[in-house]
Amino acid sequence: MTTAVKYFLLIINNKKAKNTIIGIVVGIIVAVLVLFMFTYESSAQNAAPIAEKAKEEYSFWQTHTPNSQNLSCQGERYCSYFKSSVTDWCCYFVGYCIQESGYETKDFGFAPGTIMWTNNLKELGKLKSADDYIPQVGNLIFFDYGGRSHYTATGNVDHIGIVIEVKDNSVTVIAGNEYNGQTSNWATVSYVNKYTLQLNDDSISCYGAVGSAIEKGLANVTRNVITHNEVGVFYNELDNSDFGSVIANDNGALSVGAYGWHGNNALSLLRKAYSISNAEISRVALSYSNTGRKVIAAITNGSDWSSYVPDSYTCSCIKAMLLTNAGIDAQNQTSTENAEEYIAICQENNINDKRAIVYCADILNQFGTGSFDKNVYGNGHNGVLYGVSNATLDFVYSSKRAWSDSNYSYETRRKWTYDYLKGLSDTDFS
Repeated sequence: MTTAVKYFLLIINNKKAKNTIIGIVVGIIVAVLVLFMFTYESSAQNAAPIAEKAKEEYSFWQTHTPNSQNLSCQGERYCSYFKSSVTDWCCYFVGYCIQESGYETKDFGFAPGTIMWTNNLKELGKLKSADDYIPQVGNLIFFDYGGRSHYTATGNVDHIGIVIEVKDNSVTVIAGNEYNGQTSNWATVSYVNKYTLQLNDDSISCYGAVGSAIEKGLANVTRNVITHNEVGVFYNELDNSDFGSVIANDNGALSVGAYGWHGNNALSLLRKAYSISNAEISRVALSYSNTGRKVIAAITNGSDWSSYVPDSYTCSCIKAMLLTNAGIDAQNQTSTENAEEYIAICQENNINDKRAIVYCADILNQFGTGSFDKNVYGNGHNGVLYGVSNATLDFVYSSKRAWSDSNYSYETRRKWTYDYLKGLSDTDFS
């Protein structure tokens, strides 16, 4: 928008053009064209891969004969992909779009049934109520045809689709196993369909807040770099001992796990492990008697660990909890969520270069989201990273060298990250 206005002002401020109607008309046309160009480019960049795959599948079936609109043809394509016999296939359609877009279905909570899928998303912390969440392109959308009140009371979910557009208080969906309304036999006539509903439509029960434009390869590189900088090993090279890392006093508070979760983030990690399997975590904790009981109490009662420095016996208890299956699962989930969160923050600030994103994500992990302006933009920029939409790794590295005056002690970390990312090829992000 700013660029479009600049073009317009350049033209109307020209003395010859300003004195003619043609100059003004040309200025308006240029402004509109540039605005359209930027809007189109932005839309293209923000379109989630699984939404694009859903559109491809919808278009694919539009070019086939009417006889293809039946369960044995369309449903078989998606059921057989997961080596399943032909059955109700809305979940398999969405799973197909996820996996064919280069993602792991487990990261999206995939399940062959809708209720199981929403339960998985709830455990991942990615299930959002339709009452207070605005969906994004690429999100999953769930329906309870008994209405929202029925969903709230029962947790029932009947159907799943993929959000492909959100506009003017409406959401456009593509879904598989859709009934065409012409027969009562769902099993013989069902197909990939596209339709638009109002956001307040009573049949929409909840959303899966997944499927943003964050690429799996970018998230993996981000997770690897942060883990290396915290514990000295890339995430995909971790062994069990790394998952059990416990530092009692890391700059004034406890730091734990493969990602170096610090203070209240360490407590949140243990809380996630407890939610995955409270039986396993409790059993291990209680083997440390009263010390373990205190840790469980902190997990369940919402304590403040922002300056918590435990004694050595408590550290041993926490380490044992981290090394349980639930503890390792919690670290795998949380590290992915953290990487995606940092990437999203960078993208929201219009940083789109992949290497620059990873570099800035490492800073966000180290200093927190509240220090983004100070540590990424630099004090001299007053919170505005000039040319940020084209910011390269070199740009963010040289912008106050991307750390504040008080953080020069981290120069080794900054330089290693810069050198490592410079050495990666584009295929390393795929």
